[in-house]
Amino acid sequence: MNDLDVLRQAILNEVEGIAFYNMAAERTTNSEVKEALIYLRDQEADHEKWLKHLFERLLQKKHFDLSYVAWLDIQYQHQCERQKKGQSPELFAKAREQFKDGKLFQTATMDLAVFKVGALMEQAAIDFYSQAAENASSLEAKLLYERLVNWETDHLDTFNEIHETLTKEWLQNFEFFYSHDM
Repeated sequence: MNDLDVLRQAILNEVEGIAFYNMAAERTTNSEVKEALIYLRDQEADHEKWLKHLFERLLQKKHFDLSYVAWLDIQYQHQCERQKKGQSPELFAKAREQFKDGKLFQTATMDLAVFKVGALMEQAAIDFYSQAAENASSLEAKLLYERLVNWETDHLDTFNEIHETLTKEWLQNFEFFYSHDM
């Protein structure tokens, strides 16, 4: 697969992520979960823009340019700043509370499934971008893929933490024994 083919698939992967997070945000009745999913949707939309930007550069056969790397670094810094805001403990803390209220059990179970599927999607993205970085013929593509691996890893860590916490709450709320070794 050449760099343009990889970018086409990467753009599709991000579009699928955007659609998934958007659909999940529309379906949840929990405002904190909705906020988290919209935040993630917006991050995936940024990834799509960056991939399209690189696709256009490679399509036009532009040569390696340090200004592109500088632009990428600025985008990376902006993403990190937004991520710090988005990963504040308050963003997900209230979402965890829904399990303590039995009235929200059905919604909470759906949200639990969303975070599980989200974790699987993020792991697939990490695997895809890791392989793409390894095989990239363009240095610019390699740099972008490596940054995307880092961002998707942050998403995965967040999803796994939330899913584990929600699983624990779900099991404790319904008097099941929870073991971290499950």
